[in-house]
Amino acid sequence: MQEAPTANPENSSLENTEEYREPAIRIKELDFLYGNNQVIHNVTLDIFPKEIMAFIGPSGCGKSTLLRCLNRMNDLVDGARIGKGSIEIHGVDLHDKSVDVIELRKKVGMVFQKSNPFPKSIYQNVAYGLQIQGSKIKAYY
Repeated sequence: MQEAPTANPENSSLENTEEYREPAIRIKELDFLYGNNQVIHNVTLDIFPKEIMAFIGPSGCGKSTLLRCLNRMNDLVDGARIGKGSIEIHGVDLHDKSVDVIELRKKVGMVFQKSNPFPKSIYQNVAYGLQIQGSKIKAYY
């Protein structure tokens, strides 16, 4: 079986351009807490452009929490907070005051394991993303 190319700059078979040398996502010494309960401990991780990353582990080990940190969905959970560390996407610190969280979530999405619809019809849930983007949608219900 042939080994898949990696985007790691040390042994990359992808184009040797500046775009692939810097990580697209950089997590540095991240601690995350729900109240006083620390659920992520000192995570450091670089993910390079075109790289495929999988988070595998038992239920409750922090996989979803870490993913939710990437688009700041944890901001919506009372008591949830970063204890220390930082997360950058394309060199921008996600917790910088200049970051528009709505724009961030448009670019960094999540697909949830279990559906979590708004209390609306299926059509309204599907159309919602387009509507908040300003698309004109014809109603068919």
